Amino acid sequence: MRAWFDRLANRGVVLFVGAIVLTVVIVSLVNMAISRQELEGQTRSQVATMAEMIAYELDRKLTDRFGVLAEAADAMKMDAISFRQFSGLIMERQRPVSHLFENLFLFDQQGRVLESYPEVPEVQGADLSGRQYFRDTVAQLTPQISQPFSSLVRELPTVVMTAPVFDHNGAMVGMLAGSIVLTSDNFLSEVSSTVIGEQGYISVITHAGLILVQEGYSSGIKAIDADNQADLAGMGGFEGVTRGQSRGGEPALVAIQQLNMAPWFVSATWPLEDAYAPANRLGEDLAWIAAMVVLVLMPLAFYLFRRYLNPLVDLAEQIRERHLGVREAPVDAGGYQEFRELADTFNRVMSERGEVEARLRAEQQRADSILRVLHEGVVMTDTRGNIRYANAAAAVFLGPVDNPVGGALFQLVSFEAGNEEWSASHFLESDEIHAMDGVLRNESGQTLDVEITMLHVSRGEPDERLVFVIRDDSERRQHEQQLSWQATHDSLTSLLNRRAFSADLVKWLGQASSLESPTVLIVIDLDYFKPVNDEGGHLLGDELLRQLAGLLRRSVRRSDMVARLGGDEFAILLPACGLDRARELAEQVRADIEAFRLQNDGHDFGVTASIGLTDLSAADSGPREVMARADEGAYAAKARGRNQVVAVPATDAG
Repeated sequence: MRAWFDRLANRGVVLFVGAIVLTVVIVSLVNMAISRQELEGQTRSQVATMAEMIAYELDRKLTDRFGVLAEAADAMKMDAISFRQFSGLIMERQRPVSHLFENLFLFDQQGRVLESYPEVPEVQGADLSGRQYFRDTVAQLTPQISQPFSSLVRELPTVVMTAPVFDHNGAMVGMLAGSIVLTSDNFLSEVSSTVIGEQGYISVITHAGLILVQEGYSSGIKAIDADNQADLAGMGGFEGVTRGQSRGGEPALVAIQQLNMAPWFVSATWPLEDAYAPANRLGEDLAWIAAMVVLVLMPLAFYLFRRYLNPLVDLAEQIRERHLGVREAPVDAGGYQEFRELADTFNRVMSERGEVEARLRAEQQRADSILRVLHEGVVMTDTRGNIRYANAAAAVFLGPVDNPVGGALFQLVSFEAGNEEWSASHFLESDEIHAMDGVLRNESGQTLDVEITMLHVSRGEPDERLVFVIRDDSERRQHEQQLSWQATHDSLTSLLNRRAFSADLVKWLGQASSLESPTVLIVIDLDYFKPVNDEGGHLLGDELLRQLAGLLRRSVRRSDMVARLGGDEFAILLPACGLDRARELAEQVRADIEAFRLQNDGHDFGVTASIGLTDLSAADSGPREVMARADEGAYAAKARGRNQVVAVPATDAG
C-alpha cells in the first residue's frame, strides 16, 4: 500500500476523488443547514398563520352565537308568569337561529327546563339549577359560556351558551341557552381534518387542560399530556411559536394562539422531521450524485493522471542528468504547458517573475470586472476613512461624485444604526459586522435604508483596510412594515383589531396609578345592524361599518385608540381623559351615529348605538375586568331601550 501511494499519479487520483467527495459533503451539509434554517422560518410563519386563522374563525363563530343569543334574550322582556305560559311560542320564534346551535333551551328562574328545540325528552322539565353555567349566569346576570363537557345524550364534547331574560323592571325571569357540539359540521369539524404537511395537526385546548378536538381525534374530551410544555404554556396564556413535542413525542414547532371569546387556545403542531423533509431529501440526493461521480471519474482519473505525468518523469530524468553533469543542454520538457513552464522555471527563474506578475494583474482585472457588475456597493478605505476603491454600484450610495477614490468616506456619507451615528472610529474598533441595519445619508440629501457588512483586511498591520459592502434594504423593510400593520389592524375598517387594542389596554392599565386623570374605555355596540345586512346586503353592511369607523376616528384625539372588536362592536381608549369628558364624547358619538344615514337604492339606512364606558383603575386585575365593566354599561344601555350611554365607574363596580 505504501509503494502504491508513493506514485504521484495514484496520490493525485486519491486527492482528486477525495476533493470531489469532500466538496459534495461540505456543499450538502451547508445546503442542509441553510435549508433547515429557511424551512424553520417558513415553518414558524406557516404554523403561526394557521393557528391565527383557526383562532380567528373560532372567535368569529363564538361571537356570532353570543350576539344572536343575547339579542334573542333581550327581545323577550316579559314577566315570569308570561314567560312560563308562552314558553312554547317563545321557543317557536327562535327557530330561525336554531341552526347555530345543537339545541336551544328555555329555563325558568329556578333552573327548570321549560322548552327545548329540537326537543330533548331526557331533559324536558329537568332541574338543571346545579349546573355551573346556570349558577354563573344567575350570579353575573350576563351571557356566559360553559366549560366543555360530554353531553348526556350523545356523549359528545359540548359547551352551553346562556343569556339571561329580564322583565321590564330588570329582574331575571328566566334564561335562553344554546348548546354547541364542538365537533359538529359548522363548528370544529374542519379542525379534525386539517393537517400541516404530512404529520402536522391542529388542536383546540381549554385552559383547564382538556383537548376538545384534534386531527385523528374528534369525539369525547381528552386531557393533555402532562409533559407537553407547549400546551402547558398555552394554558398559562402564552401566545407565539415555541419548540415542543408532538403527541408521538417527536420534536416539533408549536404555534399557540389564544381565543378572545372563550378560555381556549389553538395549538398548531408540526414535527420537525416532517418540516425538514425537503432538506433531508436534498442531502440524500447529493449523496447519490457524489457516489455516481466517484464511480464514473475514478477509472478515467487513473488513465488521465498517468498519461499527463509521463512528461514529468522524463523531466525528472533530465534534471538528474543535469545535476550529474551528464547533460549540458538546458532541460526541456514535452507534454503540456505546465511541464514546459516547470522546465523554464528551472532554467530561468528570474525571467518567469514578469510572467507571474502579468498573470496576477490579469486576475486583478477579472476581480475588478466582477465587483463592477455587483448590485451591492463595495467600498474599501484605509484606517482614516480615505477611499482606496469603490465599484460602480457604490455611486448610488455615495451621491453625485465623479471619482470617489481619494475622498473621505465619512465626509461623503453618514451612517446611523441603533439611533447612533457611526464614525470611522466606530467601525475601526468593531469586530467584523455582518448585515447590520442602518440609515445612510449622502451629500445630495438622499436618505437610504441600507444593510451594512464590514470586514477587516490585514487587521493590525500598517496596510490595514476596511471593506464595506452596502446593500439597499428599503424593499424588505417596507414589506416588514406592511406585515406589521396587517397583524394589528382590522382589514375592513383599517381600525386597530382586538389583539392590538388589548395590548394598548394592558399598557394603559399599567399606568393607571400614575395618571392625574383616569384613562377611559368606551365600548360601542351598534343597534339594529342586522336589519341593515338583511335588507341591504352584506356589502352595504360592510360599507356602513367603514363609514362609522371613519366617523369614530374623526370624533377622537390623535392620541386616542379606536378599534373594531368584531362584528358590529367597536371600542375607544381615551388616555388621561377623565370620566366626565369621556361621557360628553360618548354622547356626541352616540348622536353622530344616530344622525348618520347611508343611501342605497332610494332607501335610507342607519343604526343607533348602545354605549358603555368605564375608567381604568389601579385596582383592576386585568383588561378583562375593565372590558366586562364597559360591556356591562353597553348591556345596560340596551336594556334601557338602546341608543343610550351608560357609565360604570370603577368605584361603583367595586
